[in-house]
Formats: sequence, structure tokens, C-alpha cells
Amino acid sequence: MRFILVLLFGLACLASGLQLQNMFGSRRDFAAAMGTVAGTIVSPEASLSLLPQRNDETASPSSELLSLIPTMDSGAPATDRTIPTEISTAIERFVATMEKTAKLRYSNNKNNIESPLLSGSWRLLYSNAPEIVSLARGLPLGFHLGPTYQPLDTANGFFENTARLDHPYHLAALRTIVVGSIAPAEKGSLNAAGVVNDRNNRVEVRFEVIVFEIDEVFGRRLTKPIRKTLVPSKPSGGTALPGNDQTYLDENLRIVRGGDGSLFVFSRESSAQSPMTLSAKERADLLGSV
Repeated sequence: MRFILVLLFGLACLASGLQLQNMFGSRRDFAAAMGTVAGTIVSPEASLSLLPQRNDETASPSSELLSLIPTMDSGAPATDRTIPTEISTAIERFVATMEKTAKLRYSNNKNNIESPLLSGSWRLLYSNAPEIVSLARGLPLGFHLGPTYQPLDTANGFFENTARLDHPYHLAALRTIVVGSIAPAEKGSLNAAGVVNDRNNRVEVRFEVIVFEIDEVFGRRLTKPIRKTLVPSKPSGGTALPGNDQTYLDENLRIVRGGDGSLFVFSRESSAQSPMTLSAKERADLLGSV
């Protein structure tokens, strides 16, 4: 049993190592090392269903984009490696057009970090980031990625990256949670990749705590989940913080570019639709325990 738990926590470390910057910058060397230790990564054939295409000429750009993104059977975000190339190409071209025309046609897409629309519960629907692709294509021991959420609270300055990991034969089920603080980046500043914040749409991130939580083993729910908590090392003084650019934002859709230009498309969901996120008390207790 101890050996299994070690493997599971190693798997959770792999997922969170990728998660740490999959939506806010990269731990690729760590991921490669963990992949070598954990074993061969399974790359199952993707199973997906396409949402109906909208033919309504009055449909908003965000609804048109959402109609292009397939729904994956596991609930994981779609990626450019888990859906047909023609579909991912269409998604990324449409996103690029939205980003180019945003400040001309949609005035609310300027200074997005100051918009009240930024806060909320966001679900990741599509990404071409290598970290997300690695998770979505398959994990060691046959585990697969499920729904992935990113709650943001700009008023209180926090975010979460939360992902569910499941196994087809119910070996175990677990989730990873990365909790951190966010703040607007100074206009004209550089992120960790050296990209200038010229549109004042960048959010800087500090990672505070990482949680690995196993709540099911051999198909049986654990009365008390097994939890391991880690505290990431803090960046040294003068080091640029990880950050991302909010390139499009409306009531239902959020488009983000990571420091390396990777794409992330989120849809807004109610808190009831994202049950994996922490309550305010759980978050306070967790941060107070480290």
C-alpha cells in the first residue's frame, strides 16, 4: 500500500509540476524528469464529441469560438494534439482574429486586469501549451486528466489551478490544487520570458501552496482523504514573476496568453458547476497551515 501511495503522489507531483505554470509560465524540465521516473506515459486515442456549429450571423465572437471547441469525454480541456488538426487550426485562427480586433471593436478588452469581469470561476476548454498537452494526452499508470478549473478573485488577490485525475479501472482518484496570489503587473514591465506588458492586461502570479489529495483507492472513497502539502520556493529578489496576458475578456469567455505565447481559452462557470474549488474557509485554513 505504501508503494502505491508513493506512486500516486509521484503522479500528483507530475501533474502539479506541469500545472504550476501551465496557465502562468513552465516546469518542463521537472515534468520530463518525473515522466522518466514514473514510467511510460500512455497516449490514448482521444474520444470527443463536437458541439453544433452556429450559423447565426448575429452570434457574438465568443459564442462562435465556444461552438468550435470540442467537448472531451473525460472533461479534460481539448488541445491541439488531442483533436483533429483542422479543428485546432480553426480555433487558433479565430482566437488570433479576436485578439487583433479586440481593442478596436470591443472596448471592454482594454485594461482587462481592472475589469470586474476577470473575477469568477473559469474552466479551461482549450490550450496548446505543452504542459497541458502532456497531461491531456495521458498520464503514467493509465490515469487521465479530468475537468480543470481556475477560480480568480481579484478583489482578494488569489487564484487556484485545480485539476481532477481519474483512472479507468478505479485504481485511485485524486486532485491537485495550486493556490497562489495575483496582482496587476506594472505597465511596460517584463515577464519571466522577457515580453513587455504593453497593453496593461498582465497578471503577475506568486505560487503559495500545492496540494495533492487522494480521495479514492481501489474504487472505495476514503473517509478522510490523504493529503500532502508542499510550499514552492519563492523567487529571489529582482526576478521577474510568472505572468499571463488577458487578451480577451467578456461575460462568458476569457482568452489568455502565457509568457511563451501559449494559448488558454476559458469559459465562465458558476461555483455550483465547479465543485472542486475550495471554499473561502478551506483556502484560509490551507494557507494558514503552511
